[in-house]
Amino acid sequence: MAPARDPAGAVRRWFTVAILVLAAVAVGYVVAPYLLPPPVASGPVAVGLKVGDRPPNFTLTTVTGRRLTLWSLTGHAVWVNFWATWCVWCKAEMPAMEAIYRQEHGRIDVVGVDVQESRSTVAAFLAAHHITYPVVLDTTGIVSTRYDVTGLPKSIFIAKDGRITAIVTGSLLSARGMEPDVREAIRGGTHGA
Repeated sequence: MAPARDPAGAVRRWFTVAILVLAAVAVGYVVAPYLLPPPVASGPVAVGLKVGDRPPNFTLTTVTGRRLTLWSLTGHAVWVNFWATWCVWCKAEMPAMEAIYRQEHGRIDVVGVDVQESRSTVAAFLAAHHITYPVVLDTTGIVSTRYDVTGLPKSIFIAKDGRITAIVTGSLLSARGMEPDVREAIRGGTHGA
């Protein structure tokens, strides 16, 4: 004797399976952006100074004598900060920048670009203020001119894919004020979308 068929039970099982599959797909859509790396830019990207552009490349020497090329940092989030030792607002934001550098080390590279000062002046300032993030010297002012630095400080936040996520002219003063731009660069940015 053959077992009796239960059509209602089969429908319930298929309905349960369908609901579980739909739930798994929905969870995947919600969770995937947090688990997957940001997409790498494909195709040509304009070099410029707007959000979504790739910033102009530069190679400058650090206070310690090491050469640093901006585009070699592609693959890392980067914060480029133009400043000078005489700039009151620059001095005011540097302790919070140092705190973020230490807190987010490995997630974002902080690069200070000192504008038109000597190595000895900058080295003495960094030592006195306990600044440990890399600082390069734009002794001629060519890089700051290329970056349209008309006031200090000026910060450029760059995502891992090499695109600018934010440009801030003026002091960010506190870690809380810096946090949104730092997070956006680490996350990958919206590139103006």
